[in-house]
Parts: sequence; structure tokens; C-alpha cells
Amino acid sequence: MISAIIPTLNEAKILDQSLSRLSHQLKEHELIIVDGGSTDDTSLIAKEYGQVVFSERGRARQSNAGAAAARGDILLFLHADVWLDSGAIKAVETAIAAGYIGGAFKQRIDGDQPLYRLIERTANFRAKRLRIFYGDGGIFIRRAEFNQIGGFPEIPIMEEVGLSRKLRRCGKVTLVEPGIHISARRWQKNGILRTTLTNWLITLLYLLRVPPNHLAKLYRHIR
Repeated sequence: MISAIIPTLNEAKILDQSLSRLSHQLKEHELIIVDGGSTDDTSLIAKEYGQVVFSERGRARQSNAGAAAARGDILLFLHADVWLDSGAIKAVETAIAAGYIGGAFKQRIDGDQPLYRLIERTANFRAKRLRIFYGDGGIFIRRAEFNQIGGFPEIPIMEEVGLSRKLRRCGKVTLVEPGIHISARRWQKNGILRTTLTNWLITLLYLLRVPPNHLAKLYRHIR
């Protein structure tokens, strides 16, 4: 069984669309939505599609709470504003059966801006060659290895990079397709170049061992 885990916070505007697409693919698998204290209708929408778990706010905490409640042997962590191509769930099963312990999806941003294609190529190169995964690309991992590395580090930012760095020490990881589609809302809200350069800067500083609490303050400031 695959347990799809989605941390949420005030995602009512997009959640129904995302979950309706995902639920058709999961079928015999499990869907868990972990709410971090939404003040809109997020939890009400989520209850129509899967199990709702409540947790302290913070994507790492919420993801770990979802994993603790999950029954699946494979954990799939997704953001609330993504959707999967047909066959993506099967691709995860195939990768695990082939001996990979985890990985992410080849990604595409929903939008026609030429810069999105450059961002996609950069992100897919990072995931495939450097084996550093961001959460918007979806992260899947066998439960055994997730428990072995202690889950997501409960830090305020870059928890997915922290997880992927630990994960690649445990065994083989891969990038799979059919892939994942990402909402362009962040780039549309804050600007394509500003959003992309901010993400790259924060990643670089994290890899240079700048403390995550400092990075979180910086992220909020320059965002």
C-alpha cells in the first residue's frame, strides 16, 4: 500500500481540485491530509477524500504526523497544489519493486512562460543528478528507510532537502515519470525570477550550513 500524505494550511481554494484528481489514482491506496490549523474550509474539504490528521503547524511536523498515522509500506509526500499524471502511482510501485528506496517525480510547472521550462530542467537535473529533492516534486520513500533516518528533520525550512540528503545514503533513489504538475501560483504571486533566485539562494546557504532558523527569517524577509 502507498500512503499519500499532504500537509495543509489554509488551502481551501485549491484543495478540492487537487484531491479530486489524486483520489482517482490512489484507489486501493491511502490518502492522509495533515492540517496545521487552517482557519478556512480546508479540513472540511479534506474529509471528503481521505483521513484528516491534525498537527502542530510546520511542514516537517505535519509530514511526520502523517507518516505516524499511515498504514502503507510506501510513503508519498505531496504538496496541496500539485497533481499527478496518469500512471504516476504505478511508476512509484515499479521503482520500489526495482530496488530503489525512494525518489521523486519529473516535474512540470502549469504555465506557458518560457522561463518555466528552464526552471523545470534545472529542477529535474538537481533531482536526478544531485539527488536533492524538493517537496513540490513529490517525495516517495519506503517506510523502513523513513523510520531509519528519523523522518523529516523538524526544522522551519529545507526539511525536504535534509531528508533527501539522508535518504541517498541509505540506498538508490530515482526520478520517475509519468510525472507531477505544479501550480504556478507561487511564481505568479511573487514573480518568476524573484521566486526562483530566492529558492536557489536558500538552498545554497543551507548546503553551506547556515542554520535553518536563520534561513527561515531570510526567506520571509526576501519573499
